[in-house]
Amino acid sequence: MGVSGGRDSVALLHFLLLLGYRKLIVCHLNHQLRGAESNGDAQFVRDLAIAHGLRHEEITMDITAEAARTKASLETAGRDARRAFFEQAAARHDCRNVFLAHHADDDVETILHHLFRGSGLRGIRGMDPISNSPGGLLITRPFLEITREDIDTYITTYGLTFREDSTNAGSSLGAPTRNRIRHRVLPFLKEMFQREVAGTLQRFARLAGRDEDYLQAATSAFLTEHQLLQADRSLTVNTALKAAHPALQSRILRWWLREVHAVPNIGNAEIESALELLSSPRVSRVNLPSQLRLRRKAGRLFLEKA
Repeated sequence: MGVSGGRDSVALLHFLLLLGYRKLIVCHLNHQLRGAESNGDAQFVRDLAIAHGLRHEEITMDITAEAARTKASLETAGRDARRAFFEQAAARHDCRNVFLAHHADDDVETILHHLFRGSGLRGIRGMDPISNSPGGLLITRPFLEITREDIDTYITTYGLTFREDSTNAGSSLGAPTRNRIRHRVLPFLKEMFQREVAGTLQRFARLAGRDEDYLQAATSAFLTEHQLLQADRSLTVNTALKAAHPALQSRILRWWLREVHAVPNIGNAEIESALELLSSPRVSRVNLPSQLRLRRKAGRLFLEKA
C-alpha cells in the first residue's frame, strides 16, 4: 500500500492492520519536494513499517527535475512516478493489489478541479473505489466514501502519530489549485448551502461516470459495427459516422487519436476542431499538438506531420 506518512495513509494502514492484513508491503516515494522534510517523511514511514513488522519499499526521485524533463506539472509527474513505482514494487513481490488512502474530500477536489478545467464526463467522474491501473494493478480506495473529518476523528480515537505536509496549508493565489479548492472553495460551498457538499458532488460524479461507461460501450460497438478503423490506422468517414450523435463522434475521434496514434495533449478544443472534418466540406485539415495534422482525403481521416 502507498504510505506517505500523512494522516490519511497512516489511518488506512492502522485500519487495514485491524482488519487482519498482515502481509502488507509499505511503499513510499520520497519526491524530494520539501528537502529535509521529505527525508523526515521517508524515515517516519520506514520506522512505521519496522514497528509493524511489515515489508518496506522506498525510492527517492527528484520530482521537480522529472516534471521539467517531461514538461508536465508537478502533480502529473508525481502521479506518474508513483504509478511506475507501485507497478515495479508489485512485480518484485508478485502482488497485483494496491491500497491507497484517497478519501471523499480528495475525490471532490478532483471532481471540481476537472470541472473547472472544462472536462467532459470522463474527467468529472472522479475516482472509483476499485479500479485498474494501465499496468494492470487493482487499485482499492477503502476510505473514498468517508471525509477528512472522519479520518481526523479516527486519528484522535486511536492516538495515531503522523507527518504534516507543510505544502498542504497554503491557500493564496500562488498555492496549488487543489489547496485553494480545499481551503477556500469547499468551505465556501458548505457555508452557502449550509450542509456537507462532498456526498452530493460524489453522487453527481457517480452518475456522470455511469453515463460515460454507457457511451464508451456504445462507441466501441459503433466502431465495430461500421468497421471504421482501417489496416493503415486511418479512420473511415462514412455516412453512419457523419450522421452519428456528436457525443459518439467526439469519443470516436478521441479514442482514435489517443489510443491508436498516441497523440499527446488532446483536449476538448482539438476534438471540437476535428469534428469539423466530419461536418464541413470546406475543412479538410486540422492542426494538432506535437506538430501533427489531421487530414481528410478520399473519405478517410489520416494523421500526418504538419
